[in-house]
Amino acid sequence: MPDNLDPQFLNQLKKGDIKAFEQVVRQYEKPIYGYIFSLVGHRQDAEDITQAVFIKLYKNLGHIELDKNFKNWLYKIATNTAYDWLRTKQKNPELFIIDDEENEFETIDEHATYLTIEANVDLEKAFKNIKPIYKQAILLFYYEGFSYEEIAAILALPLNTVKTHLRRAKEAVRQALENNYYE
Repeated sequence: MPDNLDPQFLNQLKKGDIKAFEQVVRQYEKPIYGYIFSLVGHRQDAEDITQAVFIKLYKNLGHIELDKNFKNWLYKIATNTAYDWLRTKQKNPELFIIDDEENEFETIDEHATYLTIEANVDLEKAFKNIKPIYKQAILLFYYEGFSYEEIAAILALPLNTVKTHLRRAKEAVRQALENNYYE
């Protein structure tokens, strides 16, 4: 199924067709989870937020606009849900007694070399230290493949602001990696 769903399929989805909804969940569950995991950095939280995204999607099927890009709309729901979670978490911080080691990169090929693993861990650490809005922009651009215009629509920001966020995100990651290697 392509990213931009055909109008007939979207119409079925909008009417609440459960098979169409299941097909959307199958197609987008892993990419949405990966995006959210990259934002929150904790496996269980990412699973919970991903589930909340699809619950919100189901509750809002009637609001699907057939002339708009469905994938952008879904990522906007995911972004807003993650923002809500991050705001709640800042207001009510939790104490994690047991360190969740499963939040390492879960997609590393089992035949990856030590250097590749080390570089991925360094990149993950660098991502943890940048502002969430910058992190979202860079994840949507590099990992999800959205254009500047699509990111602007998803994050409800002007195009030039998205470009600025991407530039600042790249600079923050570069600086964090540089600091890690030259300490």
